[in-house]
Amino acid sequence: MQRLTRARDHNRTEDDVTERPVFVVGAPRSGTTLLYKILCMHPDTAWISNWVRRSHGATALAGLNRISARLPALQRRVWFGADSNAYVYGTRRPSWKRAFPMPVEGEPIFELVGTTDADSREPKTQEMEKERIRVIRSRLVSIRRFSGGSVFINKRIANNRRIERLINAFPSARFVDMIRDGRAVANSLSSVDWWPGSQPWWFDRAPERWEAEGGNPWELCGRSWVEEVGAIEAGLRHVPSEQVFHIRYEQLIACPLASVHSVATFAGLPENDDWLKRVSRLRFPNRNDRWRDLAPAEIAAVEGIQADTLRRYGYV
Repeated sequence: MQRLTRARDHNRTEDDVTERPVFVVGAPRSGTTLLYKILCMHPDTAWISNWVRRSHGATALAGLNRISARLPALQRRVWFGADSNAYVYGTRRPSWKRAFPMPVEGEPIFELVGTTDADSREPKTQEMEKERIRVIRSRLVSIRRFSGGSVFINKRIANNRRIERLINAFPSARFVDMIRDGRAVANSLSSVDWWPGSQPWWFDRAPERWEAEGGNPWELCGRSWVEEVGAIEAGLRHVPSEQVFHIRYEQLIACPLASVHSVATFAGLPENDDWLKRVSRLRFPNRNDRWRDLAPAEIAAVEGIQADTLRRYGYV
């Protein structure tokens, strides 16, 4: 009887992670990486690591996630740095830090099952779609099994535009929608190293080329937030309201423990006092008003693009 009960529990857990993954969505620089890593600190989460991303066919490498969970002090040091900054990619890191298991976005996992923009333009048969769904479910279950977690969590910015496809693949999936003042997002975006040479999906030029041609760089920084928020809103229309949790960056910074506890409850994670204690050791500095130090012309350029969306979300 005990063996039968364990088998049932195992099947139930596989069912849950297959059908109920948690996807964190939000515009770049909205705090999604911070929230994602905090959730992944919980011992019952499963996530795509830097190791699985490099060798995405070898989901057994998710077993390395257990190392991170057993070394909480080192986990905090590597994942967040000395200043509790979740974005640790802007500076050179020693090889041992790059080798330490850490949550990443994991685009190759989604590429393999045809969730790229290019694929969405290709003709697909019903059989092809079923096979892709089967593959991604299999991979997520495998990652969960090897990592030892019970709730699969992922944050991938490109998933902002894949919400409809994700809910079709996982009808019971849950989405955590993170929103931040667009002016703060634009200011933060202007300072990251990857932005100038990136290719926004909604524009035909990289920001550095736009600026070289005489364009106002603050217009693109402002528009990025508007486009991403619009894509998320369109996608979430296909998701039942009870499967969506809305949270503001400002709320997370002001009341971090209460906020992450609420998200964890929504995600189906069990109560864990040790996890909350480790979260409490992180610092949550409020950098949200730094955009106010911009020149008046820069602020005007951003607000001119974002005005309607800022108003809808109550930021102006």
